[in-house]
Amino acid sequence: MYKLTRENTKVNVDVTVSNEELEDMLEHIYQETKSKYNVVGFRKGHAPRKMIEKQYGDNVFFDDAIEHFMEHTMNEILPEYPQYEPVARPTTQLESYTRDGELKFKITFHIVPEFELCNYKGAEIKVHKSPKVTEEQIQHHIGHLLEEGVTYNSVDRPAQNGDSVVVDYAGYLNGVAFEGGTSIDSVIELGAKRYIPGFEESIVGHKKGDEFDIVTTFPEGYFATELAGKQVVFKATLKDVRERHLPELTDKFVSDTTEFETVEEYRKSVIAHIQDMNDKSLENEIQVNGRNYLVENTKIEIPDIMVDNHLMYSIQNMQEALQQYNMTLDQYLASINETAEQYVSHLREDTLKQIKARYIYRKIIADNNITVDEKELKAETKNITDEREIKMKENDLLFKKLQDFLKSNYKIVYVDEDEK
Repeated sequence: MYKLTRENTKVNVDVTVSNEELEDMLEHIYQETKSKYNVVGFRKGHAPRKMIEKQYGDNVFFDDAIEHFMEHTMNEILPEYPQYEPVARPTTQLESYTRDGELKFKITFHIVPEFELCNYKGAEIKVHKSPKVTEEQIQHHIGHLLEEGVTYNSVDRPAQNGDSVVVDYAGYLNGVAFEGGTSIDSVIELGAKRYIPGFEESIVGHKKGDEFDIVTTFPEGYFATELAGKQVVFKATLKDVRERHLPELTDKFVSDTTEFETVEEYRKSVIAHIQDMNDKSLENEIQVNGRNYLVENTKIEIPDIMVDNHLMYSIQNMQEALQQYNMTLDQYLASINETAEQYVSHLREDTLKQIKARYIYRKIIADNNITVDEKELKAETKNITDEREIKMKENDLLFKKLQDFLKSNYKIVYVDEDEK
């Protein structure tokens, strides 16, 4: 027997279990788990219940009984009140219990209450016009292809920006070599600014065979805190200076390095690719700005526990990702000049938006009967056998249908690049 009450996002369920029901459950749990207990004088799994309770405590089976009654009660509630879907695992609290009387306990869980969608049909969603492809973009793209064919020739002259140099160096802090500061045959592209400020600049002007000191200071936010803001000396030897030569864009080069035969064909493909990227960027802006409109104009209560759980999961994922680079979260935050409080605040705000958007999308999908039919799914997954991959593809198709539906219902207003 249970009594259900709700206060905003919190649902309380008062459960009463008769002594007979409780005793039956305790006996059932004893039979299921007795093989786990060691009792002196009895073979494992053969000790009487009272002997186990005497050795391990009267309530040895009690927590499992509470867990069972909680699950049983939740299984009764959810079919009758589907809107009370818990956003986190329910908790239990004992209210009263006597050995020969009733058991009373409380189940508490949190939900996202029902809500009204904002009026999104006809909503003005401002986006920037999809820009035309510029010659600068074309040349930038072509430049990446030419980089694949770049060659280097050793030269007998002072190194200059644009050269590739081979350097041995060893770093010292207060005259003592520091960890990670030594490298042999390090290839450095001068002017690329991949090293700390002052490092590449100190190589410029030196010739092959020169031995010299590089005196520089690590940035204040450097991830290795023992070096952050510290002046160090690198003892360097310049072993080679290589001049960079970029190939010419010719039909032969294009034919040798791409699927196209001529420069003209390749150029057309570049223009088409850039335009496609511009169009996708526009679609993404419609999606993001539309989502922001929905979230900002729909009143929906999200339980703090749900945000906290997602937040903790995101931070754990970030920490695991940083570990692959031998970096801690504190070191990462120092490198981007952000405090832990600022990071958590920004992450919480983003997490709350994502959760709100997910529930809003679910409601729009349900209200408008947006579905992926079996024929569509089969066409998209004909070469996929893994059930999880099929489900992911189904979700992708559903999301695309949702975005197409929303776009058709928005009033898209195109603005110039300098407008917000």
